[in-house]
Amino acid sequence: MASPQHTSLFCILLSTLFTTVITSCKDHPNIMVIALDDLGWADFQSHDPLMVTPNIRRLREEGMFLNQSYVLPSCVPSRAALMTGRYPHTFGLQDGKAITEDTNFYLNENLTILPQELKRLNPLYQTHMVGKWHLGHCHPGLYPQARGFDSFYGILLGGHQSFYYHNATGNIYDFQDGDSVDLSANGTYTTDLFHTRAKKILEEDIDYTKPFFFYMSYYAAHKPFEVPQAYRDQYCSHVTNDTRQIHCAMVARADDSIGQLLQVLKDKNVYENTTILLLSDNGGPALTGSSVNWPLRGTKQTLYEGGTRSYTIFKAPGLAATNVTWPGMIHAIDWLPTLVNAAGGTTPGYVHGKNLWPNLKYNAPSSRTEFIYAVNDLAKKDNSAYRYNEWKLIKGKPGPTKKCGWFPPYQLLLNQSYPWGLDGTTLETENALYNIETDPEERNNVYSDPANANIVYTIEDQIKNYMGVPRGKQGLYPLQPIALHKLPPGKNVDANGVLATCTCHPAGVPASSVCSSD
Repeated sequence: MASPQHTSLFCILLSTLFTTVITSCKDHPNIMVIALDDLGWADFQSHDPLMVTPNIRRLREEGMFLNQSYVLPSCVPSRAALMTGRYPHTFGLQDGKAITEDTNFYLNENLTILPQELKRLNPLYQTHMVGKWHLGHCHPGLYPQARGFDSFYGILLGGHQSFYYHNATGNIYDFQDGDSVDLSANGTYTTDLFHTRAKKILEEDIDYTKPFFFYMSYYAAHKPFEVPQAYRDQYCSHVTNDTRQIHCAMVARADDSIGQLLQVLKDKNVYENTTILLLSDNGGPALTGSSVNWPLRGTKQTLYEGGTRSYTIFKAPGLAATNVTWPGMIHAIDWLPTLVNAAGGTTPGYVHGKNLWPNLKYNAPSSRTEFIYAVNDLAKKDNSAYRYNEWKLIKGKPGPTKKCGWFPPYQLLLNQSYPWGLDGTTLETENALYNIETDPEERNNVYSDPANANIVYTIEDQIKNYMGVPRGKQGLYPLQPIALHKLPPGKNVDANGVLATCTCHPAGVPASSVCSSD
């Protein structure tokens, strides 16, 4: 057996000849990101005992619960921030409507995303994605496998398609296996399909002598609210409200899948060396009666905490404390630099996010003290929100009026045991200021209180530095106006009823044999 001195010398000698070899001599941890879709703050067993998420609860006990983990108010910007480490309003993806079945917009092809960054760190990283992409579908050069993933299985779009027939609005079929349409998926429940493929990859395809990055992006529990009756009976028969029972079963099925996938890692003896991040991409659409953000205010598509605070768990090798709640602030843009640093790399210069790996590792206070919740320049929204220490300033309308109240779970409504009125039509039409440390439910707007004038001035001055005001001044995070690239009717579907590709031709991606005009 070689001595430690000989091993070190071997790596040093190889590093002078092959850059990639020295990276393989480092101990890079495996990374698994688990994204859940549209799950609210109280859609987990630890926040609502009627929900059934024992595997997520166990993961929380083995890691850290992040009490102030923030995402964007809707899917596209959240996923863009997670993958790039940059504020999505700086590259035109600040609204979920930018990427839908009738648009041909996409995540800028020149931006580096997380799997690509990990491969820069160590070319031996194996990168796999299963689930919902929703960052570009109008050209094969925008699919996950063209952006750093070795394999992809799932859906390119991300809203309103059937869990069984995988048809989006307009009856457009969307299910991919790599670059090819997978018609065999038609008729099988989406979560089951995702789980089966993910388990196969973890059991059969990954070489565990090399590090891996696995992005498991569930579609549950996005609408339409569909689940096999067997899962309702198996997991959630105790829930008497029909809508909440369906939601409960959708989430429970995803939780069961998570438990099985983590068990594979344990069976392969790599669980302890795997960094795991679990989060929801935005708050739940609680107005539907399915998801619940209680006691936080608002829903998905609002700037309130209920739309932007994500139930998040982080587990990693070397954590100084587990089964704890970490109270610090962390934003979606922080995950790329944090995960890259946890893997032994350094923060890329292009990101807006902070490396919070040392803070999490040692259970230390967060070094993030401010951030931009979101900026949206669509005419009907035209809003923004900012955090500065404990203070949150909202400019413009926080969201649609009907989504701006508080929506308790049905069992509280039955007992009328909630502590204050729902007031679901209340909406600050001008400005709002909340102290999130003392008022996380955002009940008391103190913007007009003269005692807070200096706070308002300080935040608004920082906003000017961020956004570049007055006009022409270079801001730290300047706004790139959103562009809704609408397709002509019928151009988003091919003759077979399948989601059309080749409807855009990005200059920065290689030509594709699939697209005759490339």
